[in-house]
Amino acid sequence: MEMERIISIGGRLQKLLDDAEAEANSKISEAERKSDEIINSAKADTEYRRGRAQRGTGIDDLITAEEKRAKKDAEKIVEDYRKRVEEITKVSKKSIDDAVELILKEVLPR
Repeated sequence: MEMERIISIGGRLQKLLDDAEAEANSKISEAERKSDEIINSAKADTEYRRGRAQRGTGIDDLITAEEKRAKKDAEKIVEDYRKRVEEITKVSKKSIDDAVELILKEVLPR
């Protein structure tokens, strides 16, 4: 009786091991399939981008965006320089007026 019980337990253990192995193989196959899909998708995207770059498409969009950004930056710089010129002009005008007044005081008799 004891031997039959051990054989029975052994049979059940073997079945459990077989089932576990089959499930592990199934999971491995599924993981390999998913990884292949991801790799193929990445390759396709890379080829698409490479093709666009080689044809020059996409570069035009990038150039246009950079030109807009550069134009905005240039407009800001021009405005900053205009403000600085106005400030310098004001200072220069005041300095000239002060210098003229000083010269007039020194040169003209009282």
